Formats: sequence, structure tokens, C-alpha cells
Amino acid sequence: MDSDSLGYPLGYSAHESRRLLAQAVLLADLTKEAFQKAGVGEGMRVLDLGCGPGDVSLLAANFVGASGSVVGVDRWEPSIATARMRVSETGLGNVQFIQGELEDFDLDEEFDAIIGRFILLYLRDPASLLRRLRKRLRRGGAFLFQEVDMSTVSEHPPSALFAEVYRWIFGAFSSAGAERDMGAKLLPTFLSAGLPRPEMIAVTPVQSGPNSPYYEFLSDMVVSMLPIIGRAGITSVTDVEVTTLADRLRQDAIDNERVIFAHRVVSAWTRVP
Repeated sequence: MDSDSLGYPLGYSAHESRRLLAQAVLLADLTKEAFQKAGVGEGMRVLDLGCGPGDVSLLAANFVGASGSVVGVDRWEPSIATARMRVSETGLGNVQFIQGELEDFDLDEEFDAIIGRFILLYLRDPASLLRRLRKRLRRGGAFLFQEVDMSTVSEHPPSALFAEVYRWIFGAFSSAGAERDMGAKLLPTFLSAGLPRPEMIAVTPVQSGPNSPYYEFLSDMVVSMLPIIGRAGITSVTDVEVTTLADRLRQDAIDNERVIFAHRVVSAWTRVP
């Protein structure tokens, strides 16, 4: 791992790749809205940082059209392979993917927009990355990042099970050194990078009832985090009872008519002069 990177508490596995694909479905509309507000559009060349299996890159490709292009970069080769396969299946000819560490990555070309979703929280000094990549933006180009803010996660009325699940999740993020409230820190990060003050929006998904996908979403996060949960001594892996976790969260929420205020998603964008 690069010395400037933090650990990825969700790990690198086939399960995590599937979890990212499911997460992308939940976030697609929020990311599309951010693209629209930031002015991502026809004919633009876009750099997607920490692209994973390619969901944000594919969304961007639809916004920029055939006259534009997208380059996605990620550190994990299996994610890059998945992203390339998905592009091949869609027949898009304006997207390419590159494996590389973000702190070392550079391309000798300019972009109209540099974007990323849920990536800055895993960097030791995200402002330095933005500062360095600013030279790769054309005049008037845009930075756009979406980051999670877990500080407001809650369930009403509260339950012991929900609180325990988030104790595991928070513990895993803290053990890896990741910034779980990065969304709240986007403003100082942009300003520390010497960027103009960004425009920002925040959305908190609200979930309830038997058909919510959030119970599986939480369970899948815990599955991905089990190795670090065990290594860090956050709880015994056997005590998690992960095979029944989603069903227990769902039944508890239904029986008590609980409402979940999920991770807040913060979007920030700015254009460089």
C-alpha cells in the first residue's frame, strides 16, 4: 500500500465487488444530480478517481456522450478487469480504465472534470491529491466529489441491534484510519487544496418497511468488514451471526416501525479559474 494511503476497511474481495455494484444502484440518482449541478456534459473529458468496478465512470460516459471520454483509475486489478468487461458489454467506446495508486498516478493530458465518489476518505492527505491534479484541469474545469458523512446516521425509535451494527462499522473505519465523516470535511479539503469555495448539497436517504434494501446494504458492509472487525478485536466474528443479520435488522424494523436515517451523501463541486 502506498505510504500516503490508508487501509480500505471493506477489503478487496469478490463479495466487496458485488457490494459496490449494489451500492451503485442506490446512489445512481444522487450522482446523476451532482453531475447535472456541476455541469458535466456533452463532449467533456473526465477523470474518475477510485473508479472501482466502473459505475461512476459509466454514468459519466452517458453524460459526456460519444464526443466526450472518460478515464477511470483504481488500485485493484480485479475491479479494473470488471470495469473493462462492463464497458465491453455496453459497447461504449469512450471509456478506458487504468490500474494505479492515486498518489502516484498522473497522465500527461488535460481534463474538463475530475470526479470521485467515496474515495477521499481513504487518503491520508486528500487536499494534496487535489492540489497536484489541479494542473490536469483545463481552464474552467470542474472538481466534483461525493463523500459519505456518517455522523448523522440514526434509527428512530432506536434499537440495540442497529446501534451494535454501527459500532462494528465505525470501529472498522477507525481501525483502518479512514475518515468516515469526510463529507463534512469537503469544504476545508477543497480550500486547503487552493481551490475556489465549492457549491455543496447533502442528501440523507430515509429507509423503512419490509422492502427497503438497506438491511442487506448494512449486512453486506459487515461481511466485507469481517476480517478487520476480527483483527481489530471490535467483536468476535462468530457473534456477528452474519448469515441472519439482514433478516434480523428487517424484522426488528418492521416489528417496531423504525425509520432509518442512512449515511448522508455530500456532493461538492467547483471550477478552477
